[in-house]
Amino acid sequence: MLTRQVMQKNLVTAQYHSSVQEAAEKMRRHNVGSIIIVEDGQKLKGMVTDRDIALKVAAESKDPRSTCVCDIMSSDLITAEADTDIDSAVRIMNRAKIMRLPITENGKLVGILSLADLAAAMKDQVDQFMTLEEAALKGL
Repeated sequence: MLTRQVMQKNLVTAQYHSSVQEAAEKMRRHNVGSIIIVEDGQKLKGMVTDRDIALKVAAESKDPRSTCVCDIMSSDLITAEADTDIDSAVRIMNRAKIMRLPITENGKLVGILSLADLAAAMKDQVDQFMTLEEAALKGL
């Protein structure tokens, strides 16, 4: 199974110079825990998570209306290609200790893979296996 088969394709993005307030509102509206920071449309610049907002803005008593996402985002992002197999993506995320992996294709951002996406894919695989196992046992 490839990352392109499991990743979320509907990306929630904010522009590089957006305020944290704007980004947080988008995150709430789309019910996501992170937002991709882009410049000039789809050029990947970084990512802001709900944890970034809590620790770098709220805990430091910064004003989210005047704090730029560019000042709190993670910019040294690790990415994977859309044709990366799931096992490799899991190793990348584990090694880097990240919960979300931006997915690119030909240098363009095309999706994001989260631990929740991986768990859902693994559940589907286990369910398929169990169905096959039950059918085999009935055939005995």
